Amino acid sequence: MFHNLFGLLAVMAMAPAPTPFISPVQMYGQSVPVQPVLAVQNRYLPAAGEVKKTFVAPPVKKNNKNIGPKTTGKSVFVADVASGGVLFGQAQHDVLPIASLTKLMTALVVLESEAGLEGDLTFSNFDFDRQSKNVFLAGDVISKKDAMRALLIGSVNSSASALAGSTGLSRQEFVERMNQKAKELNLPSLYFVEPTGLDPGNKGSAADVAALITIVLRREEIRDILDDPSADIKTADGRQYIIKSTNLLLPTYLNKTPYKITGAKTGSLPEAGFCMAQVTRNADGNEVVAVLLGSDNHFSRYNDIKALTGWAFESFTWSK
Repeated sequence: MFHNLFGLLAVMAMAPAPTPFISPVQMYGQSVPVQPVLAVQNRYLPAAGEVKKTFVAPPVKKNNKNIGPKTTGKSVFVADVASGGVLFGQAQHDVLPIASLTKLMTALVVLESEAGLEGDLTFSNFDFDRQSKNVFLAGDVISKKDAMRALLIGSVNSSASALAGSTGLSRQEFVERMNQKAKELNLPSLYFVEPTGLDPGNKGSAADVAALITIVLRREEIRDILDDPSADIKTADGRQYIIKSTNLLLPTYLNKTPYKITGAKTGSLPEAGFCMAQVTRNADGNEVVAVLLGSDNHFSRYNDIKALTGWAFESFTWSK
């Protein structure tokens, strides 16, 4: 499906890919084909706006008896980004609350709005939820680019609300655009009721979230943000906020040579458990996307994503 990430707008104007060779992968004791199921309408997503005309073979498993790590997630999905080949799956099509993974679609819709990230925005009382931790204050003025950094690095809910409002759309219109975008991308399990992720009515499958984060990372504006460990943000009147990343895997071996975390997003709600989506690249440029929904505690999701990603790179061979 995906080819090395990056560059989204050509999604709707792509030629169908040829029928690929299917190679076997072992999951939970059963021989399951490696299938490019992440394809959008059976079409591969091109890199940087270029239509990918050649088939990319999925990686080959070294040992079919190695069925993968046990995880705490209700729904788990791991795939090769370039081919879309499924490397690991556990209830990956189950539709579950996705918490702040919602913000991936929020970011995409904001970027594709007429206003984009140009200019500033002002936080209003409407942007703050008493149930969530608030960073900014009503009346704070920051650039939209900084609001996007707060949204993606620190998962700041008020930034999601303010950015949605900055598009000129009403809240209802913005949510309708989020759902319309999910349909355009042929991600049928994704459904949104608001842009922050605070409502458990925001739902999707691990497989579709994997597709979404890979698509979102095609946007350079987002790609340059999602691997940052922190954001230093100043308001128009000089107030300073330092926002740290919610991704505790940034200091781990997955973000040190020969690996690089291309981007990640976390989320949690009582109804959703602890969720995470991450794309990681190795020294050869091969990328793996891993998504976990419904983990049972804060730290287990990080351990699970780390284990799944490490297992994928160790257990599969990519063609040169």
